[in-house]
Amino acid sequence: MDALTLERFGATLIALLTVLTGAAQIAAPAPLLRLIGVEPTASAAQLFATVGMFMVLFGAALLHAQTRPQALPVLLLWIALQKIGASLMVAWGVSKGVFAPVALLVATFDFASGLLFFDLRRRGG
Repeated sequence: MDALTLERFGATLIALLTVLTGAAQIAAPAPLLRLIGVEPTASAAQLFATVGMFMVLFGAALLHAQTRPQALPVLLLWIALQKIGASLMVAWGVSKGVFAPVALLVATFDFASGLLFFDLRRRGG
């Protein structure tokens, strides 16, 4: 298997994982907030579920765009920016004591995903 095929496979797995974790944030925000060291107030749970909805949409959009090659480069750009932005915001939250350091695992995964999407876009999707 060549590198481009591996990157495409990785992008598909990340998109699926993004949809699943986003759906989990919508369905059960409180226990997931506790995992990252956040008190699950009603406001925090609502905002976390809202972020989950956007995760479902971005992940599903990437899955859909993979069937439409003309749309894929545009979508890869925006999803890469979303992943990098999310990673920076989570890292910032950890630095401010909002999230527990374990949340840096999520930030690192999102940052690496963003880099993968940028590279996949550079290669033509």
